[in-house]
Formats: sequence, structure tokens, C-alpha cells
Amino acid sequence: MTTAALKKKIKALVDRKTDTKVLEKVHDLLAKETKEERVRKRMLEVAEASERDIRAGRTYSLEEFDAHIDQFIKDLYTKKAVHKTAASRAAGAVKQRSKTAKKSGVK
Repeated sequence: MTTAALKKKIKALVDRKTDTKVLEKVHDLLAKETKEERVRKRMLEVAEASERDIRAGRTYSLEEFDAHIDQFIKDLYTKKAVHKTAASRAAGAVKQRSKTAKKSGVK
């Protein structure tokens, strides 16, 4: 069946329907943006933003990029280590408070 023939059949079915709920569902289905359309739209937005950045000179040399990514990775692992240490201290503090609370009879 061709696209034109399919559209004609769908239009005829819609024209015969009087149930508002059914028509609303058909409308919602046809108006809904598909995942493919959302992905394509987002890719175009990112590409256009990249083109604007390039024209404006907001770019990095390979050496600058290497330095940025090295620092990013270093910061990432440093933050994880600090976070784990802070979490460990917090867990110890909770244990300490619960021991103190038990001794004093506080729950």
C-alpha cells in the first residue's frame, strides 16, 4: 500500500469516529515526537553549536585538549578519594554517635 493510499484510509477512519477519547489518542499518537526525531533534532542542535564555537574561535589545540583531559581525570580521581574518605569519616561518626546515644539511653 502506498503512503497516499494509507493516509486516505486513515483519514476516512478518523472522519467516521465520534468518540472524543479515541480521537484524542489518535491525535496524541500522531503529534508525539518519535525518538528518532528527538535524536536527529538534538544532533543538529549540537552540530550547529559546534559550528558557532569553531567560527568564534572557541577551540583547543591537541596539546591543550590533552592538558585539559589529564587535569579532568586527575580531579575526578582526587574527588573520589576525598569523597570516600569523607564518607568513611561520616560512617564512623554515625557509629560513634549511636554508641554515645546507647550509653546515655537516647535512641
